[in-house]
Amino acid sequence: MSELQMLTLEQVAEITGVHRDTVTMWREIGIIKAIKTGKGYMFSQEEIRQFQRDYRGHDISNKVKAIESYNLVNAIH
Repeated sequence: MSELQMLTLEQVAEITGVHRDTVTMWREIGIIKAIKTGKGYMFSQEEIRQFQRDYRGHDISNKVKAIESYNLVNAIH
């Protein structure tokens, strides 16, 4: 896969092993930044790598825990 190739919501869900609704929640919170492309969103591979580094060890399994983790990660940066 080329470094410039963007990932779809479905691909990110598959890569991370979660439902696409979870990826949407993460995007809405700001955990994963996306680029709006018409009706959908695309995600850079670098963004997914950054997500994996930043949220390693955090519980982002539901909205409340994801917001708490987002606040902790952003307090560090």
